[in-house]
Amino acid sequence: MERERIRRDMDARLERGFADIRQRMEKVERRWEESEKARKREWEELEGRMMTATEEHRHYNDGLLRKMTVMTDAQINILREFSEDMQKEFAEGRAQLQANTEAVLKMLDRLPPSQ
Repeated sequence: MERERIRRDMDARLERGFADIRQRMEKVERRWEESEKARKREWEELEGRMMTATEEHRHYNDGLLRKMTVMTDAQINILREFSEDMQKEFAEGRAQLQANTEAVLKMLDRLPPSQ
């Protein structure tokens, strides 16, 4: 019964974590798309004309490199936060296990000697 509850709790926590990661990555991607549109508009305003096919292609490739950089940075930050959270949870689990062990040992010390 207890194992099943722990497994359900862990599954729910993982699902929430994955949903959070998806939302954060979608947010990063939306910001990137908006910045790319703004960058293209700024270029066209500066040049006073629309981009040629070659310039459009160069802009697209440059944008992909920028996107890879932005998405990689976001993923690294998410993984770092996830690692810190897991280390914190493991430390709390170890502390709880230590407290439970000490409590059991104290209870055993109070028992009368067996004959």
